[in-house]
Amino acid sequence: MEELTVHRRPAVVNPAMVLGFTGWMDGGSVSTGTVGYLVDRLQAEQLADIRSHDFYILNFPIATVPLSIHTDEGKAVLTSVNPMEVASVFRPSTKIESGIIREVSYARNRFYCADSANVILFVGEEPHIRWGAYMECLLSLAEEFRVRELYFTGSVAGALPHTREPRLRASVAEERLKAKLAGLGVGFSEYEGPCSLVTSLALEARERGIDLRSLVVEVPHYPFVDMPAYPKSILKTTSALNDLLNLGLSLEDLRRSSETVDHRLDALVEENESFRELVTKLEALYDREESDSDEGLLKRLMEGIDLGDPREE
Repeated sequence: MEELTVHRRPAVVNPAMVLGFTGWMDGGSVSTGTVGYLVDRLQAEQLADIRSHDFYILNFPIATVPLSIHTDEGKAVLTSVNPMEVASVFRPSTKIESGIIREVSYARNRFYCADSANVILFVGEEPHIRWGAYMECLLSLAEEFRVRELYFTGSVAGALPHTREPRLRASVAEERLKAKLAGLGVGFSEYEGPCSLVTSLALEARERGIDLRSLVVEVPHYPFVDMPAYPKSILKTTSALNDLLNLGLSLEDLRRSSETVDHRLDALVEENESFRELVTKLEALYDREESDSDEGLLKRLMEGIDLGDPREE
């Protein structure tokens, strides 16, 4: 394919491939963080790239000055929004020095290969458009290197307190694919709603005789707490892959990072009563193993508690 460029041909035999994407299921940087961690620890080297130009909306169409609407004391208030600010979210970045255009940076979609571990790793940005062509890039590379197993790792915000172990759930395109996950403490997803690229990819991969297992872990949803990465959930997905792919990695560095973040959140619990109340309720729900969806639980919690902003106390 013209969008796919392969840079080298490592001596791998039926390698597994692990996928991570920014965006839809990368809360707590679990998806990209897990694959990035494996790239670093396995000393994986660049294998291939997907040329990204035609998979993303780069120019958001704005015919008039956009407006945002909010309520203030029961009245609707219209506020104009700078159209350039809206458009800038979608555009690639550039660097110009003394009038010379040095670079234009598009979304990066890159394959790495850890030759000794017999694993191909991919980190990319879920495409906005042309899903079919993008999936063809992924699957054609998989076929070229005789990949038979794909794994995706991602996350979803759930009714999870940081004081409890994140739960890992899986989805697969065929019943037989569940067997390999036995013994990992993995549950299986119940979901109906907007579809991710990975869900679509699982069905496309099945048509080509490639097995895809999607592993999705919970991350806490804490309003007003800046938590761009959540190491405990990254540890959960990485541990599962460490076992499934027989990588033999020590994950002590991830455990230490997880403990550091938990200690910081524990301190915030002690300092802020509203945050402490939220965590206590989440713990009770987790321990009762409520059967309601995480979305429903979170909605009721947010409606029933005045969180305030812990940073203001």
